[in-house]
Amino acid sequence: MFHHYLQCSMKRLFAFLATLLVAGPLALAQPKLEIVGGETYDWGKVVVKNNPLKLVTLESEVTLKNTGNKTLIIDTVRVGCGCTTPTLESKVIEPGKSTKLRIGLNVGLNSGEILKNLTIYSNADPQNTGRIMYLKANVVRPITVQPSSFTMPEIKVGEVARSSVTLKNNDTRPYTISMLFPTKGITIDKHAPITLNPGDTLQITATFEGKERGYYNGNVIIKIDDPDYVPFEIAAYGNVKGLDGSDDPSVIKITPVSSTNKKESATAPAPEPPRRKK
Repeated sequence: MFHHYLQCSMKRLFAFLATLLVAGPLALAQPKLEIVGGETYDWGKVVVKNNPLKLVTLESEVTLKNTGNKTLIIDTVRVGCGCTTPTLESKVIEPGKSTKLRIGLNVGLNSGEILKNLTIYSNADPQNTGRIMYLKANVVRPITVQPSSFTMPEIKVGEVARSSVTLKNNDTRPYTISMLFPTKGITIDKHAPITLNPGDTLQITATFEGKERGYYNGNVIIKIDDPDYVPFEIAAYGNVKGLDGSDDPSVIKITPVSSTNKKESATAPAPEPPRRKK
């Protein structure tokens, strides 16, 4: 009897071990996300020449790999700001396979050290905290313009509007401004040639005399004696009101309507319910 009991116990033990061998790998099967090259992408030093007011977008491509033994599904890629644009080649990655994540970072007119981030959410993260990836760049502009335009204050007819910008030489070599040319009624207080040594700044003040009502815009064309730079323009704009503070009647202004002043839209009357026959 004892022998029979021992045989039954051994059979149960073997069955249990066989179940573990089959179910074990299934229980441990899980996807695993690897960001090939690391969790920080660094464009390094990016030198912007040709135009100090050039809008710059940095682009790159990152490889995402599934190093697990179960299908990896990327739910979404969220960015830290609207300046970052991610494009995912495929959301489904089989074990051992990879996909591409294309990244565009619009740095605009910014310069200096830039640090942004994005977060990848997938089924490899049961806590749903996401994998954060950092994007770095050091944008160097040999010449900067701050602010990027002459934004004139609102004036009345007969008054003069003024606005200033500052050019700075961030390079280790001097630059000479060989032309300063204002257009469309804009005047400036500086005349070429002007040499900017390393670290030098130059403030340029633009003025506009309001002779009639209306919006106006012009620019100041600047040329630098360097083959890496094409002539570039700094915009100047503003508005001239009448002596009584009125706008140019030919200019149509769109004024948002508040919810309290909105007229109710006309709607068709609801149909009467069918009457029951007596």
